Amino acid sequence: MRMVPFSVNELSVCILSTDTTSKIQEISEFLKCPINPPRPEDYFFHMHIEGTRFYVRDGEKRTLEIDFDKNHLDYQRKGHRGKNELIAKALGYSKGCRKVLDLSVGLGIDSVFLTQLGFQVMGVERSPLLFVLLQNAFSHSVKEELRSYQLFHDESLSFLKAQNGKVDIDAIYFDPMYPHKKKSALPKQEMVIFRDLVGSDDDAADVLREALSWPVRRVVVKRPLNAEELLPGVIHSFEGKVVRYDTYVVG
Repeated sequence: MRMVPFSVNELSVCILSTDTTSKIQEISEFLKCPINPPRPEDYFFHMHIEGTRFYVRDGEKRTLEIDFDKNHLDYQRKGHRGKNELIAKALGYSKGCRKVLDLSVGLGIDSVFLTQLGFQVMGVERSPLLFVLLQNAFSHSVKEELRSYQLFHDESLSFLKAQNGKVDIDAIYFDPMYPHKKKSALPKQEMVIFRDLVGSDDDAADVLREALSWPVRRVVVKRPLNAEELLPGVIHSFEGKVVRYDTYVVG
């Protein structure tokens, strides 16, 4: 995993921790934010670090925590159908596609599920606070399939432009934020703070267009069931009850 400096001044964040280790200092430098400021109430987001537990709390006391082992957000799905899952079909598991780039890791729910299905996954996350939460969750998980996960902090479009042809993958997976989505499987407080941290994907079409220029076999976009195609050219849509996976076959 890599940590690239990123300014989050617009997010108004501080770190609250009793630790004074170099790791905390590194996170502070990455987020460009203070540790234990005299007036924490002046900051809307608080990054709490308590030993190995990391979580974010906002000014409305909503809390967001990522822990792949506690399974709070359904990271260990029971009774899944393996290669017959819609997401596995869309990504071409039965066609030999195994290495996947997730362009919008978010809370890691789909990324972790893909590793559970047997995919080797690397992911990109643009939100610095989510990146820190994810990095901590991956580093402390006991799940064997997550040990090889590669996490990058970057904008999806920037990553695609810089790494085209340099990354060994079979397929690209993209789940852009959809502004008109009415419902979510996330609990309400997690959904609110998640949207505040991630923002909107105004460049989603540009991201997809760039992804389609990569030398991969498939690009898959997750969409609400009744949403329009992000770009024309969908070869097949794998439809569930509330979402679908639009597949673009590249090579």
